[in-house]
Amino acid sequence: MAVDIKQAQRRLLEEAFGKGNFDVYDEICDPNYHTHDPVTGDADLKQEKENCRMYRTAFPDLAPTILRSWVDADGDTCISHWRMTGTHQAPLMGVAPTGRRCTVEGISISHFRSGKLVEDWVQWDALGLMRQLGQGATTGATAPGARPQGSQTQSTH
Repeated sequence: MAVDIKQAQRRLLEEAFGKGNFDVYDEICDPNYHTHDPVTGDADLKQEKENCRMYRTAFPDLAPTILRSWVDADGDTCISHWRMTGTHQAPLMGVAPTGRRCTVEGISISHFRSGKLVEDWVQWDALGLMRQLGQGATTGATAPGARPQGSQTQSTH
């Protein structure tokens, strides 16, 4: 029986991140699974389960939503645009619980081989999450070396 990779990818997000069922990784992923994430870096299957557990602990009501999902022309890669919403109730990467309701969006590119997920590339709005938690630069911040908005330069002529 062929695996519906869109449904497998959806199930992984909903079960692991949404319900805390980390065993779903063993059902869907190849034992040599690897993921690439801008915050947690490269991880194997065991590390990814721990990363998921970290987010579920910090946001126990974490709720994933697949906004759009499609399969590439070769039929072995699923691209999903998703949203996660949850309330920050436990420490996350050194940030004390804020009680704030947070929402982030991201994209996962999930490559399957022989019906198993073998590799994920994930990009998501980590800076947006940190801002929602009261960390990092605000939208009015100025990059180092940039002129603040409204500043004037003087001509030397």
